[in-house]
Parts: sequence; C-alpha cells; structure tokens
Amino acid sequence: MHALNKSLIGIYERAQHCSLAEFNKSALREMNQVVAFDACALADLQVAATGKVVVQTLYLESTPAERFQDRSAVVGQEALAQNGALTSQDDTLVSAFRQRGRSVVADIAATARDPHLLSYCRKYETAHSLAFVSEKTFGCAVPTLGLWRANSRNGYTAQQEEDANVFIPHFIQAREINRRFKSAAATVPASSAMVLSSLMGQVYFADDETSQLLQTEWREWTPPFLPPALMDALKSASAQVFVGKKIAIRAEILNGMLCLKINKIENRSAGLTAAESRVAMLAVRGMQYKEIAKLIDVAPATVRNQLHSVYRKLGVSNKTALAVAMAAPA
Repeated sequence: MHALNKSLIGIYERAQHCSLAEFNKSALREMNQVVAFDACALADLQVAATGKVVVQTLYLESTPAERFQDRSAVVGQEALAQNGALTSQDDTLVSAFRQRGRSVVADIAATARDPHLLSYCRKYETAHSLAFVSEKTFGCAVPTLGLWRANSRNGYTAQQEEDANVFIPHFIQAREINRRFKSAAATVPASSAMVLSSLMGQVYFADDETSQLLQTEWREWTPPFLPPALMDALKSASAQVFVGKKIAIRAEILNGMLCLKINKIENRSAGLTAAESRVAMLAVRGMQYKEIAKLIDVAPATVRNQLHSVYRKLGVSNKTALAVAMAAPA
C-alpha cells in the first residue's frame, strides 16, 4: 500500500478512537511523516459581520503560545473582504486565502519585506512556511493550518507541496469527525454551551453559542484562550464551578482536557429573590458568612437566613451541592 494512502487511513481510524487533544497530536505526527515541519499552528477562523477575522480555536504544536500573541502585534488586525480576499501583513496567508484548498509555500527571507515580520520570524526560528486554508467551512469556522521549518536550506519542494494538497484536506475532515464524536460524548443539555480546552485554557472546541455566552460575562474577551479570570477562579474553586453575574460554569477533566458546560445564570436562579441570588453566588465562590455580610453590608445572621432559604428552594444542603445546582440546567 502506498505510504500516503496508509497515512490517510490511519488518521480516520484515529478520528474514531482518540480524544480531541490526542487526535491533534497523533494526526499531526502522521502529517509530519508526509510533509515535515518543525512547528505548526492549527486554527479555526471566523469572520465577524465587520469583516474582522477572529481565531475561534487554536492548537499549537512545538511552538509557544507567545508566538501567537506576538503575531497579533506584528501583523495587526486582519479582515476579509466580501470577495474573499484577506487583508493582512502575512503575505503567505493572504495567498492561501486567495487559493483556498491549495497549499502555499514561502521562503521567508526571500519574500518578506517588513522588518518587524522578519524579526518575528527570526525570533521563532521560521525560515520557511506552508499555509493552507480549507475551501470547506465547518459551521462558521474556516480551518487554517500553518507549518514552519527552521533551517533556511530546507525549503518545501514541489512534491511536498502536492502531498500537502492531498493530505491536509483529509486531515481537516478527519478532525471534524473526531470533534463531533468527542463533543457529542460529553452530553450537554440544549440550553447549554460547551468548551473543550487544554488544561491551560487553550480552546480546542467551542459550539456556536459559547463565545456569545462568555462575552456576556467578559465583554472584551476574545478566543482562542479562555478568560484569565475564569481560569484563576477554576484553579481556586474546590467544586470546579464558576458563578458570575451572567453565567454559571461547571468544569470537569475529560480525557486530559478541560470540559466546561456553560449556562445562563437567570435560568439557574428561578424562584430566588435578587438578594438570595446574590448571596448564593458569593457563597459558591467560597466566601464565608462574615465575608459576604461585610461585602454587601448586612448582618451575618441575614446572610445565614438568606442562604437557608436558598438551600430550601433549590433542595440542597451544603455549598458544594449549591454550586452544582447553580451551574446545572433548570
């Protein structure tokens, strides 16, 4: 059997059996046998109504998150015109959008003219790049892949470019199959949204409602990294529950990933008064009676009575059960 065909069969097998994080790593390892690279980034891009291009999910292999953050400062805001043309300082990505479904290679030193871009590429040891933008859109997302080589003498050949044209569309399709299988396995109520991320908060999968829900709590937040305030709260919460002003989030570790189930807070507190809801949210955050009382300027006894009323209405008996109830579907 031809080695390329064997690799393609292998990634579809992985799509059915691997977790989402495992699939990305193992399938990219297989890709490295076909089209070698030293580092890569796999992103789902979405286009806002204004044309602004937003990275919805991101997976980085052999490259630090700082590379992605520095890139934003170097290339600035990227936007997509109605004719599908990309406006960006990244000429390789511009060409890849112009030829969606075909790989585009570049010798950075020979083609880049912007000194800031050249400095950025030197910092992250990028001499050659291969960019691929899927011609298929999944939901509202456009899968995009960047492969990088560090050795200036090791450019991509025409044959490797053609191999990439064969392999990468299959990889993207297999990844979508894997995402659907694994996200469906984490059964989420229809009224919820879900995020699957790395344990460090790098988003791997998010359903269509996720960004909108998170932005009701953190207006300025944009993917592909979860809000730092959320990550800090989850690290310090024994019950792995965050309850904010607008949303409640329940977290669990699933196959080495962080699985977040998100619900609108107004659906959780039906039957509670505004004062009871506020006290319940503060209690879930781990605050004691005296701390809550001082914060909202009431007597500790008032807080205790309001919490007892909350427990009775929600049918719970302690703060851990309260946290679960507040983050569970109504």
